[in-house]
Amino acid sequence: MSKQLRKAITDELHRRHGYRVMEAKIKPVHIANALMRVEHECVGKMNVLQQLFEATVAKNSLDQKLNAARLMLDAQRDRWGALGQTADLKSSALLNKVLPLLRTLLGADGALFGTSPDLSSFSSPTSLTVTGDPSDDGAGAFVFKLWGGHEEATRLPVLDLLSELTSPRKDPAQIDDLSALLIPLVDSTRAKSAPEFNAEDLISDYSNVEKQLRLAASRLCAYERKLNPNPIASLQRVVLLAALSVFRHGATRAHERAGGPERFLLLDASGDHYSAVAQASTGCVTQLINDACRYMASVVNDLLTSQIANWPVEPIAAINSLLESSGQAPLEPNSPLSRRITDIVKDFDDPEDIRREVAEELIRQVEGNQRRGLDGYLRLLGIRSGFLYPTQKNPNKRLNPTDRTLEVLVASTVDVHGPILEYRDFLEELKTRWAIVVGGRTEDALILSHVGASVPAKALRENSERFLSRLESLGLARRLADSVAVVGLLEATHE
Repeated sequence: MSKQLRKAITDELHRRHGYRVMEAKIKPVHIANALMRVEHECVGKMNVLQQLFEATVAKNSLDQKLNAARLMLDAQRDRWGALGQTADLKSSALLNKVLPLLRTLLGADGALFGTSPDLSSFSSPTSLTVTGDPSDDGAGAFVFKLWGGHEEATRLPVLDLLSELTSPRKDPAQIDDLSALLIPLVDSTRAKSAPEFNAEDLISDYSNVEKQLRLAASRLCAYERKLNPNPIASLQRVVLLAALSVFRHGATRAHERAGGPERFLLLDASGDHYSAVAQASTGCVTQLINDACRYMASVVNDLLTSQIANWPVEPIAAINSLLESSGQAPLEPNSPLSRRITDIVKDFDDPEDIRREVAEELIRQVEGNQRRGLDGYLRLLGIRSGFLYPTQKNPNKRLNPTDRTLEVLVASTVDVHGPILEYRDFLEELKTRWAIVVGGRTEDALILSHVGASVPAKALRENSERFLSRLESLGLARRLADSVAVVGLLEATHE
């Protein structure tokens, strides 16, 4: 029954936001694969990659690996040059070194191998290796719509940058080394039309959060154009921004769609996970995750209300109506869930208590032990985007971004074509763009007090100083002689 209920809820989330949050263990590479697929409207023909898979997967026997390698050589022997002329394929460098190395390159930087190439998402700088992997659950199409706008005139330049970086028809003189290795593994491409985006979010106008995310994309694109680093570094930052945009959008659904309070995250630069700042940062993330849980419950409530207006009076009838409306079988009268809901109705007299308890019980049923709701989705995406820490299976996360993620946050906040921001002005922009506070603003203590986090003013000042020092170490900030610090693109060359 949990699968049937999950389908009804995920369909509603997709209808509202354009992405599901309960089906896959999301990674930025999933979003990148889908984003490139929508932008170029193609996928690679994977015959050679399929053979490479079979020739390198650990569980296959030696005979299976040899047979796959022979088929690959027979199909394109001229591409492999001297490597393909070996008389003893079993002990050849091709089978034992080159093909495993190519698989390693495809699997770098968070790639995910599925049961076949077409169900995998590769960390590749060429759309020739784009697959039909649906594991992004709509997140890639959401980002494309967010950046693409409602008409051609509102398409953001970041999509043009993505298109240039990953073009399947790139000039050989401009191909990076990694693409040059991977391109021969794909026979060609085939057309893949992008699905129409019909979600409520983004369909007509932009919310305040969505406007800020579009501005973030424009700022990052300007940063990349001015910096002009190697293409792989640029692509990594664009993909990371896409993942952070999905995280930020998902994290604000409780506020923008359900009327919940606006939340802010405290960036922990203390270096001590027992410090007051670290504890407050953990508290901020915990509130955000709890908001996501409450939003999921509100979605369930809305679904049941659409079936029976006063559904707490007849909760089982409302659930059965919801299941039947989505083509699912109703609850069995003696099923564990039916008995549990009957117990809830007996235990509570207030309809609002029944509303809350039934919604929470249904969420527990569909999420199971894996926390497959919006809360688990945000936690996982935040970790894999280098935004939340620690990465281990510790439920208490705090905001402590990696260097790459921090660069994306800065690059999407500053205007490289405008005057360099003073540090205090940058902190204000960071709060507006990403709802992040550091402790360097006088208002930060008040913001934190609203979430029940009491941090000494001295600790906040020290946290801000450490954050500034970290920006300096990355070449993103500089202290001037008059005790003023500035933030922006200060280094002539870096990746």
